Amino acid sequence: MSRDAASPAIAFRPLAEDDFDQLVTWFGEPEIATWWNQAAEYDAVRAKYQPRIEGREPTEMWIVEINGEPAGLFQCYRHDDYNETDAAVGVPDAVGIDYLIGGAHRGRGLGRLALAAFGRHALQRFPDAQVCVATPAIANGASRAAVERAGFTYRGTCQPPDEPPAAIYGLDRTD
Repeated sequence: MSRDAASPAIAFRPLAEDDFDQLVTWFGEPEIATWWNQAAEYDAVRAKYQPRIEGREPTEMWIVEINGEPAGLFQCYRHDDYNETDAAVGVPDAVGIDYLIGGAHRGRGLGRLALAAFGRHALQRFPDAQVCVATPAIANGASRAAVERAGFTYRGTCQPPDEPPAAIYGLDRTD
């Protein structure tokens, strides 16, 4: 099926070791480095993400592909697998998501589409969760706007561990 710019094909595939070089590139972009606490070095990327790929940590990692091209990194996890985050955010029965869109795909409305699709994807992955929660930094206006345009609703603010103050957005299973 052919897609145009207004309705791109969006797909998620599990993160693989072959993606680490792409992650290093994305983490080196100033717009991402400002908000994502990850060194843009291969060994640091491997140390953090290899255990997740192997299932030794509960966070699931995904590459979003837009029209067949890697466009960003998404992750999802049960909040109650991370007690400090769960307590800080304070939304029961939640699956959390974090995300980044690489420079070639930013600023074109694609983040909104990917976030809407990933919110549904995360809720499917964790059928016991009642809400999908995103917590972009309060100062990250672009990310907050994308989450709102994706259909997430504002629920307040929080102070996640080792992160800047954040806004809480939720997408209920019934949405």
